[in-house]
Amino acid sequence: MITAKTRTGAARAPQAAPGGAGGSRSAPLPKEKLNQVARTLKAVAHPLRLRIIELLEGSERAVGDIVATLGAKPAIVSQQLGLMRDRGVLAARRDGPHVYYRIANRHVVKVIHCVRRSCDLGE
Repeated sequence: MITAKTRTGAARAPQAAPGGAGGSRSAPLPKEKLNQVARTLKAVAHPLRLRIIELLEGSERAVGDIVATLGAKPAIVSQQLGLMRDRGVLAARRDGPHVYYRIANRHVVKVIHCVRRSCDLGE
């Protein structure tokens, strides 16, 4: 371990690296990637969309089932599902007259869980 010396010659304890305990900071993201991250976060940053993700964590569900469980208007639920599908958070498949949705990006679910834990801890 390397220690730095102050002007008086006394040893100074090393500081923790940015980005966590002993970790290194990632390189800055290019603007395009930052915009993509922001769009993804915005796609889930709504109580109804968070509830939809919560419903889909276990398995895929038909749109009608999602609407019935949420008790929301079908048009509003469809709009929210479409927004998250367009951002790559959800995926859809058609089976006859029914459309089924599932989580397409499990990393987004991990981020949501992290935020939930943070809120539970009061951080």
